[in-house]
Amino acid sequence: MRVLFPLLLGLSFAAPYPVPPLHPAGQVDVGAPAQSVALSADGRTLVVGTARDVQRLDPRTLRSLGVLPGSDGSGWGATFSRTGRLAAAGMTRGVTVWDDLSRPPRTLDSPGGRVFALAWHPDGQRLALGDAGGHWQVTPGGPRGQLRGDVMAAAWSADGLTLYLSTGQEDSATYALDAGTGRVRWRQQNVPATHTRRAYYGLDEVNGLSLSPDGRTLASAHQDGRVLLRDAATGHLRRTLTGGEDTRWAAFTPDAQVVAVGETGRVNAWTATGQPAGQAQVSGELWHVLVLPDGRALTAGADGTVRAWRLPTQVR
Repeated sequence: MRVLFPLLLGLSFAAPYPVPPLHPAGQVDVGAPAQSVALSADGRTLVVGTARDVQRLDPRTLRSLGVLPGSDGSGWGATFSRTGRLAAAGMTRGVTVWDDLSRPPRTLDSPGGRVFALAWHPDGQRLALGDAGGHWQVTPGGPRGQLRGDVMAAAWSADGLTLYLSTGQEDSATYALDAGTGRVRWRQQNVPATHTRRAYYGLDEVNGLSLSPDGRTLASAHQDGRVLLRDAATGHLRRTLTGGEDTRWAAFTPDAQVVAVGETGRVNAWTATGQPAGQAQVSGELWHVLVLPDGRALTAGADGTVRAWRLPTQVR
């Protein structure tokens, strides 16, 4: 069933009633700070990127299935292509790419320092990356450029014609770029007048980007705790989700509802109409969230734990 958004654009939702708890559904200790989780397109391969390596997990039980070859220190922003390739960024300039998970990987370089943003083109052959120097590129053979702040996240439109990027530091904005030319189609910056800047966090860093299943809505995770839902084609603000803190990443469920995590260890879930539907709190930072096809949400924690959460019926 299609989700219909309210006609009031930019509407903000806060909880008028106590938010029910999210219930745990399993966890695994991966031995190092967990930075990202990714699932292959066929649903058979789950990986967690840590500060030390990239590990395979059983998608059903979360049991560890071993470390990928050549993954030393390559765990940030792990992401699968539709064709089964895996990319992850390390602590330096490099990006590690596995064309076959059973074989040693190859390495891509970035000109501007550590890579934060990774996203595979829908064709499974090209990779968008962005780094701490504001450089972004589509490799191989695509456009490249430089933005004013660190490039924090990347996402592709389903047709592969638009590349979305977000930045931090003094830019702290969201961009839609023409994937063929690199031309900016729209740029949006939304920093509340009441927001108090924190050291090293720029204006209001846009830490994560995700597209809804129908490709019409772009979710951005903001350092001030908000999740903004924008029209992916125009950049116009549709809705503001509140209740989070230091939000690092947001993800959509298969029916276009939202789950987000943040640096304070909070997990938030909202219904399709923007109402708070569930919340959980853990000790330590949470860096990434992934929604599995069975309705569980996986969170990657700085304490080295990957946790599964059972989402309420209304947010599945």
